[in-house]
Amino acid sequence: MKSLSRREFLAWMAAAAAAPALPGCARAQRDRPAARRPNILYIMSDDHAAHAIGAYGSRINQTPHLDRIARGGMRFDNCFCTNSLCGPSRAVLLTGKFSHKNGFFQNGNVFDGSQQTFPKLLQQAGYQTAVVGKWHLESDPTGFDYWNVLPGQGVYHDPVLIEMGRKEKHPGYVTDIITDLSLDWLRRRDKNRPFCLLCHHKAPHRAWDPDAKHAAMYNEADIPEPETFNDDYAGRSAAAGAATMRVDRDLDARDTKGEPPAGLDGQALKQWKYQRYIKDYLRCIASVDDNVGRLLDYLDAEGLAQDTIVVYTSDQGFFLGDHGWFDKRFIYEESLRMPYLVRYPREIRPGTVCDALAQNIDFAPTFLDYAGVAAPADIDGTSLRPLYQGRTPPDWREAVYYHYYEYPAVHSVKRHYGIRTKRHKLVHFYYDIDAWELFDLEKDPHELRSVYDDPAYADVRARLETELKRLRDRYGDSDELALTMMGGGAAKPSTGPQLVLALDEPDGAAEALDASGGRRHLAYHGTASAPGRAGKARRFNGTSDYLDLARARCPRPRQTPVTVSAWIRPSKSDGVILAHGGASWGYVLHLADGRPAFSTRVAETLTTVAAAERLPDRWVHVAGQLAAGGAMRLFVGGKPVASAKAPALLAQDPNDNLQVGVDRGSLIASKADAFYGGLLEGVRVDYGDRTDAEVAAAAAG
Repeated sequence: MKSLSRREFLAWMAAAAAAPALPGCARAQRDRPAARRPNILYIMSDDHAAHAIGAYGSRINQTPHLDRIARGGMRFDNCFCTNSLCGPSRAVLLTGKFSHKNGFFQNGNVFDGSQQTFPKLLQQAGYQTAVVGKWHLESDPTGFDYWNVLPGQGVYHDPVLIEMGRKEKHPGYVTDIITDLSLDWLRRRDKNRPFCLLCHHKAPHRAWDPDAKHAAMYNEADIPEPETFNDDYAGRSAAAGAATMRVDRDLDARDTKGEPPAGLDGQALKQWKYQRYIKDYLRCIASVDDNVGRLLDYLDAEGLAQDTIVVYTSDQGFFLGDHGWFDKRFIYEESLRMPYLVRYPREIRPGTVCDALAQNIDFAPTFLDYAGVAAPADIDGTSLRPLYQGRTPPDWREAVYYHYYEYPAVHSVKRHYGIRTKRHKLVHFYYDIDAWELFDLEKDPHELRSVYDDPAYADVRARLETELKRLRDRYGDSDELALTMMGGGAAKPSTGPQLVLALDEPDGAAEALDASGGRRHLAYHGTASAPGRAGKARRFNGTSDYLDLARARCPRPRQTPVTVSAWIRPSKSDGVILAHGGASWGYVLHLADGRPAFSTRVAETLTTVAAAERLPDRWVHVAGQLAAGGAMRLFVGGKPVASAKAPALLAQDPNDNLQVGVDRGSLIASKADAFYGGLLEGVRVDYGDRTDAEVAAAAAG
């Protein structure tokens, strides 16, 4: 721990004198009256790198309200995630367990909400619990008295949130709205019981859409480029060069909010893209910082600051042009490191810094410790409470363990696992590659040159390999387990009809009945019964009507061809017929300027195939197909009218719900988010090969 100045020490002593004696054992904590157990305010942003926070010495922005937490409490300099990805990190937070134990190891998994979590245990101990904001775990939250969460990734402007199972669109900016809802719950809570509120911001996740208040920030400035901006990846294994998250090559017009100036290329284009990206990223953080200030002000005004543990962190780190990258996933420092700022005046001296090795598996047992609840024996983490109090136990960990699974997938980061000590890092890339890396972080803090094969590091390498094996054994992880979870032994995807909707239910029906055999009945949100081609159809009003199928019940298109078809008679020129997925993986059959179109997202790459002619004013059968090798075709009236080439089949199941009539949440195609207007019937989704003759037969039926 770093020492305090005399002024800081006296300030802390004054606060401590007004507080009860600091508990020195678990019994002292358990014996405290329930009303004196601390409240917990856990604020987590999405993809906020530590080196974009003032308290961590940021060179590119200021964060005065986050710095308030650091000045009033403790900054952790060596806090790391176990799996640098949004969903897995959130599952680790709730359970205190590694991904291979909690079952959520990559985005697109469905969190098993029946398992033990720290909010459930706090509930049982008398705490009021709530979560507001980004959830990203596909199943509904459990263990919370109140929840109001974004579907999937959510959107920045006018977001839809799901409040206790009911969807509602909120006008405004998502960071403000999440804070508004958090404050509203705090004001309505039972003031006689301690609370635990998880406030989870979407920002600053891609595509970094700022609000109007901060839209002009940095317009007159150039943000400094990181030292490793022009990394050539020469000093490491092939895994680094294979990643598709380069600023120069992989940022698109959606990310930069427009096309680059004509004639710009090479280094000048890379620099232009970086400035467009990083400024919007920092503008989103400025809004987060302002809203953290609102929460801190509320605690001060209500006299709650002394009795509330306030944590600010992110679900993982992020590359801010470091190594020429954006995104995360790697075990490399900028991605692995989590910001972790904590304030609790009754136990934490202001302005202190901790350099002990911490991980997000430690968050759950820490909160349980302060609530006087024994942590379950199967939790992997350890309470950070001694570190909060300024002492590092003699048996504290000397290495942290990491495992990333999501490949093949968006950004093409190879599967890998490894350990980090205070000085060294050992990494093994596996699956379709077998490569090892070793870094001396004291001599090479930017991890530019692996010394795995350097004879001078033979002893270090042997020692780290022994420690890696010890931790894998301790946590019950292995190559065989990883391969079983991610591939070898995984069930083959279903083929054949996955969804068959006649849409002939009467007015007032709650569900559109699925005749495929999968019983995936979709919930109706509006629509009215109307005459169809022969029987009944559904009329969509074009402004609010749609059908919805929850993520946990959706079909799984991973690595299988997809065909989507429907009979339509539209009254609007733009609108979604059927959408399944989001900005990373998915497919959507839609109308664009009166023409049928089919779009896919494969590892974030958008491919669209569209008809050349507008539809006539009569019933028409339309179908979109993603076939083997990424071949895409569009059919109108049973005949192929257009084709295109996507990169491949979907390597992952989509993250978002399947919807008919709109694409809400994370969009597959930016022009395919409008509500469908008109008549619709015979909606169908098939997986596996479907021949031209079969599509033609459906159109003739």
